[in-house]
Amino acid sequence: MKSPSCRLLVAAVALVQNVAVVDAVALPNPFKKKVAESVPAAPELKAAEAEASRMFAEAAEAEAAGKTGAAEKSYRRIVRDYPFTNAAPAAQFRLAASLEQNGKLPKAFDAYQELIETYRKTPQFAEALDRQYGIAMQSRTERTGSFFGIPRKVDATDLIGMFGKIIANAPQGSHAAEAQFEIGQIYDDDNEPDMAIAAYKKVTEDYPQSALAKEAQMRVSKNYIGKVKDGSRDESNIKAARVATENSMGLFPDPGADLGGTQTEIDEAASESAFKTGRYYEKRGNLRAAMMYYTEVLKAPGSTHYEEVRDRVNEMSSRDPKLMDSVRDLKVNTKELAVPAASDVKGRAEYFGPPMLASGRVKKSGEVKRPGMRQGDSVPITPIEEPELPTGSDKAGRPDDSLLNPGSVPLPDPGAAVPPPVTPGLEPPSLGPDGGAPPEIPASGGGEKGEKKSE
Repeated sequence: MKSPSCRLLVAAVALVQNVAVVDAVALPNPFKKKVAESVPAAPELKAAEAEASRMFAEAAEAEAAGKTGAAEKSYRRIVRDYPFTNAAPAAQFRLAASLEQNGKLPKAFDAYQELIETYRKTPQFAEALDRQYGIAMQSRTERTGSFFGIPRKVDATDLIGMFGKIIANAPQGSHAAEAQFEIGQIYDDDNEPDMAIAAYKKVTEDYPQSALAKEAQMRVSKNYIGKVKDGSRDESNIKAARVATENSMGLFPDPGADLGGTQTEIDEAASESAFKTGRYYEKRGNLRAAMMYYTEVLKAPGSTHYEEVRDRVNEMSSRDPKLMDSVRDLKVNTKELAVPAASDVKGRAEYFGPPMLASGRVKKSGEVKRPGMRQGDSVPITPIEEPELPTGSDKAGRPDDSLLNPGSVPLPDPGAAVPPPVTPGLEPPSLGPDGGAPPEIPASGGGEKGEKKSE
């Protein structure tokens, strides 16, 4: 036989099962706040206004006297019992303000939220929104929450919920862009780059005219850079960072030095990622793959690993000159990528061939420069003139003319004396006293032979 306690347990389980299949609306909740379904009739509303006004005055006096507990209790009764009176929104606002003054910031935030949701046309709407934003910002840095009476900071999830409600209350309000930006910062603090990027993008997309849009766009780039630095070598992160920076330059024509620094960080992050990947392939003997990544580093002169990569490329190319083809294909400046094995060939001890040219023979100042570009559309045209044909009359005395017209060229005088040859270092023989030919010298060896010779 079952004990009474077992019977009670079975009955409780059966009751829960039966309740689960029944519509929840059919069972009243004694802890749920009763909400009036319709505005009461005019006579009833007039009486309610009088009673609510009297209670509001008493609550205000209690609050002024320092009896905050009694005042807050009266404010709650007004909102609960007379929700359609003019005193109800004022009582709800005073309740939230009292909670805020007493340091109960999370409860005050919820009280302001109830005012905004229930009485959106209240004159205190804008002020309630400002108070909510102030409470949320204060909760970012101070211990505004409590756990069994122990002060504690509000966790990130609750903070994001606060800022989300501020945005929902007034999507185009004065604090909407600021609240969205704060959500991105909260994700940044919790090291959640993907969520931070999404939050910052909403700032630039939904509030492009906000003063925070530029900073949000840069935060997008920095988060992508952070993902690369943290070891996520996905090339899409680098591309996304570049796109975000370019979009920022397009959205904000005067970006200042901040975006320049961001671009430098992107180049450095891309260089660092390419260097690590290149080293990975080089250690495993895949030099061609390593060269492909090293060339990405060489595209960023001045980066941290630029000098080291240049030396590695030179050393790898000395072992396999064909690796330089991949560098040329990627349009990398190869002036500094001289192969050590070929840069000083003639200076090596085993070299045999023509001597080395003297250094400094070709001066940089003598380098051929590219011709300048044409300026304007007018191009001078040089007419082509046909040269005149040579004739015998105007070309007398020329060797080529003597072949065409021998009679026009004067023949040399056969009686003219031929000057003797001049020996270097000796003076030429003097002519005769009258300036004519020098005196004849008798030929040696007999006059007969001399006569025959003269003949």
